[in-house]
Amino acid sequence: MQANELIRGFPDKQLITKTTTMISGYVDDFHSHPWHQIVFPLKGLLQSNIGDKCVVVPHNGMLYIPANTVHKSIAITDTQFLAIYLNPDKFVQYGDKPKSCLVNSFIKELILVLFENNTLSQSEPYITHLLMVLRDQIVVAKSYEIPLLIPTDKRLLSIFVQLKLQPDLSFTLNEWATKVGASERTLSRLCSKEFSQSFSLWRQSIRLVLSLQLLGSKKSIQEIALELGYASDSAYIYAFKKMFDQTPSKYRTEILERDSHSVIS
Repeated sequence: MQANELIRGFPDKQLITKTTTMISGYVDDFHSHPWHQIVFPLKGLLQSNIGDKCVVVPHNGMLYIPANTVHKSIAITDTQFLAIYLNPDKFVQYGDKPKSCLVNSFIKELILVLFENNTLSQSEPYITHLLMVLRDQIVVAKSYEIPLLIPTDKRLLSIFVQLKLQPDLSFTLNEWATKVGASERTLSRLCSKEFSQSFSLWRQSIRLVLSLQLLGSKKSIQEIALELGYASDSAYIYAFKKMFDQTPSKYRTEILERDSHSVIS
């Protein structure tokens, strides 16, 4: 059932929860909800457009979308996310600006508890207290700004699709220009316009963000580095730490290791 149908069916509830699975490349086009929404990927990567803001949400991030805010999401990879819809007319008041947050272990467990308790007959005051804590955590949570990946220009999009399948491709900008029928100068200008960065930095962003997914596998850091096209694991670790403020190993151990109860069907 669609989210807005659920909302119409339960107008007096404080929250409604829904698990959504999107295959890679799926586009959930522009739409809105009458309730606030929280998006928390269990696995995969989303790129979302919210008004004039565009964000990438990985599986250690969370996106808060205020009620009636038009937004669009694209699955960068196969993605499963938890969505919590929050009634704006009930007891807890939320902010009016979207926010992409870093999810720590406490926020993650709080989201999972809300999912579990929403299926149980918990008292209104109990749910209200949980939602007040969630609201406060969103306010104080560190913003999570990840470089955007998916371009609108069809030539850059062709490059993105190929790099997503083979991130270790080492074609020069001139070689890419020949393949997609554009000049080097045009590709450089397009990257600057769409991402405010050079082509090489955009390509590196693609590799690093895709590596978040690979870190959920059992592959070693060295295997991941080589699969991404890095000459060594140290080069990958350096680039990863520069973007995410932690090493891949720390990300893997502190963010991706989930208890058995943290998977929701």
